[in-house]
Amino acid sequence: MNVKFKTTAAFILSLLLLAPGQTRAYYDEAPADESIEASSEESSEESTEEAEAEEAEEDSSSKKKKKKKKKSEEPPRTEEEAMADMDKVASKGELNLYMNKKEGTVCLEDTKSGKRWFSNPVDLQQSNAKKLQKDELAAGMTLTYAEPYKRATTTQNSKAGAKFKMEKINDGLQITYTYKDPGITIPVQITLEDGGYMKLYVDTKSIVEEHPSTVDGQLTSDLAFFTTFGAAGLNDTGYFVIPDGSGAVINFNNGKTNLRTYAGKVYNRDITVVKQQKTYTARNVSFPMYGIVKDNAGLMVVADKGDTCATINTYVSNQNKTDYNSTYFDFELRTSDEYLMGGDSNPLKVFEKRGILIPEIEVRYYPVSGDDGTIDYTDIADKYRDYLLNEKGVADQQIPQDQPLYLDLYGGTLEKKSILGIPVTVKQSVTTYAMAKYILEVLKGQGVDNMVVTYNKFSNEDLGEKITDSFSPAGKLGGSGGWKKLKSYADQNNIALFPSVDNQQYKSGNGYWVMTNTAIRVSNAYSRIPVYDLAHGVENKYYKPLSLFSPASYQKAFSKLINSQNKKGISNYAFGSLSNTIYGDYGKAATSREMAKGIVSGIYADAKSKGTVLADNANAYVLPYTDYITNVPIASSKFDLFDYDIPFYQMVLHGVTPMSTIAVNSEPDLTKIVLDTISGGAGLSYDFVGIEADDLKDTKLDSYFYAYYANWIGEAKGSYKLAKEVLSPVADEYIDEYYLNEDGTVATTVYKNGYTVVCDYNDGTITADGRTYKVTDYLDEGVE
Repeated sequence: MNVKFKTTAAFILSLLLLAPGQTRAYYDEAPADESIEASSEESSEESTEEAEAEEAEEDSSSKKKKKKKKKSEEPPRTEEEAMADMDKVASKGELNLYMNKKEGTVCLEDTKSGKRWFSNPVDLQQSNAKKLQKDELAAGMTLTYAEPYKRATTTQNSKAGAKFKMEKINDGLQITYTYKDPGITIPVQITLEDGGYMKLYVDTKSIVEEHPSTVDGQLTSDLAFFTTFGAAGLNDTGYFVIPDGSGAVINFNNGKTNLRTYAGKVYNRDITVVKQQKTYTARNVSFPMYGIVKDNAGLMVVADKGDTCATINTYVSNQNKTDYNSTYFDFELRTSDEYLMGGDSNPLKVFEKRGILIPEIEVRYYPVSGDDGTIDYTDIADKYRDYLLNEKGVADQQIPQDQPLYLDLYGGTLEKKSILGIPVTVKQSVTTYAMAKYILEVLKGQGVDNMVVTYNKFSNEDLGEKITDSFSPAGKLGGSGGWKKLKSYADQNNIALFPSVDNQQYKSGNGYWVMTNTAIRVSNAYSRIPVYDLAHGVENKYYKPLSLFSPASYQKAFSKLINSQNKKGISNYAFGSLSNTIYGDYGKAATSREMAKGIVSGIYADAKSKGTVLADNANAYVLPYTDYITNVPIASSKFDLFDYDIPFYQMVLHGVTPMSTIAVNSEPDLTKIVLDTISGGAGLSYDFVGIEADDLKDTKLDSYFYAYYANWIGEAKGSYKLAKEVLSPVADEYIDEYYLNEDGTVATTVYKNGYTVVCDYNDGTITADGRTYKVTDYLDEGVE
């Protein structure tokens, strides 16, 4: 026994001696091309020593106290000390780009303002974060990879799970990250570009996946780059600008540490993933950008490519157990879905089976500086507007000084009826062409002499919930003859009339079939959209779900529609939710959201080449082809992390494209929505139907129970008069300033020409050009 014991002990001792010790980070002296490779798992002796110290802390509480005392006495690293460890790799215009070969970090310097934007906090080693959080803060990239056979994902940051190689290239540098565990290599280029910005670029074809099998391999799922670029510390002042809905502000260090962090999907979620119960609908993130205002300097960050797969993520100090506040993009390169097997209550996760369908990722970082040394969200809006005008082909329209009234009319719908005891679905007229003409005549008689009208659900196919690919006025609404009379009246009376077709959801017919033209989910199921109960949000079994029209079929349907309208002299085009909803088809069509964006952009470009385009709450990629925008939100999604709302969408586009907000009569507080709309400089809008609420019961338009036109003529007339008097002098002006008083009850908007509009929510007044208007005086004018 003694001999066996000694033999066993000797064997164990030999294993311990052969086992590798704590690996130290290594750094080779950079050669002439300034290439350097480093292990991000232990990227500095400092972090290794700290890890060893943390292990010692667990072994001895007395050592832990001693270490904390020593750490608290160590001053945080300054920006100047951080710059001493960096090398300049590029200069262009007023920008300089630096890299730290040892840490794998970069710095963008704006010589105009003197501001330096670091990819990672320079003082994180002296922060209160633990090693895990410090690794995340110090990382250049965070990879999430999928393991389909496990139906799971794993997230690794480059500091803890990858090696990196930095090398200088023209106008910048390239960092190549190699993740050993999943066998994934990702090269990232960072360069300075003409136009005053830093570009982060990834060609997804250059991503190497050593084990791409969907059976037992690892697949790239999500990528996030420099998640702490421009991060703010506890002593920094400022905020993040988030384009959620109308826009929102998140203050640094706002104390909301117990709330959820923000994650807003750009252009909203992919609706092929169908919810069985209607959940809270977040407002669109219509712009693929965010802003940072920090200590009188600003940064506008935009996802120029890969925007359809981007999510904006934001957290404030102590939400992630660190002292920092940060906002960044995450890019989903492969979509996932969930489904239930039989009676199992635990959903199974599945991933896209193909290669990466997002060809490129490009993030641009634009430093923003003010002539007077101060920066706010209007400067961020100015920079994004310049980007749209100079880089994306958005036209700066010459807008007449005559604020229109915007109307949404609804022609017809389907209604459930019982005939001889048998339930049937029949077409129901809601606003006939003759009624629509009468409504416009009444408004014209009340002094409303400039209108933009969207006529929804006007065609035979649309009333029958089939795909509309030709201009065919519904016989139930008055047929071609009734339409011609309506159009003739509109043309003669300065009324822009837009017949609107929404081909998102459909039934088989008219050459389009649910078995061949329906979008397929990642789970390989047909995407079918249920009708939700208005009161309870659960699926309404009274109606069968409609199929989601595949974006791969868009081109055929909309091209035929545009050509049909053009041949019949209809040059005003509107396509409903096509301008604000983007989704893919993950079946044989293999159409990603990015590909769908290209298809949609092509459709709007075609329409624009043949006439005038109206877009509903337009996403950024539709803006180059848009003449009017309707249903612009007046608020954000109201997430708890937000501190207050701002009309950021309006700040960007006012004076560029005429727009209106959501319908006044759809809101309970009329005075508030009028103030919200006018403070953002937008036009007022109303929803109108030609029948009363009781007659809308049991139809698919029952959500417009409030919209009977006769109840709103007086308010529409009065609010139009008010908006015209207040806003017409600045219809073509950019917004220069927007600010709220301390309690948020007074909003002041200053235009580039100096014209100022003050909206007081306490007393319901608007003051402009030295005159004060009481909103209720106009809403209560009545019909003459």
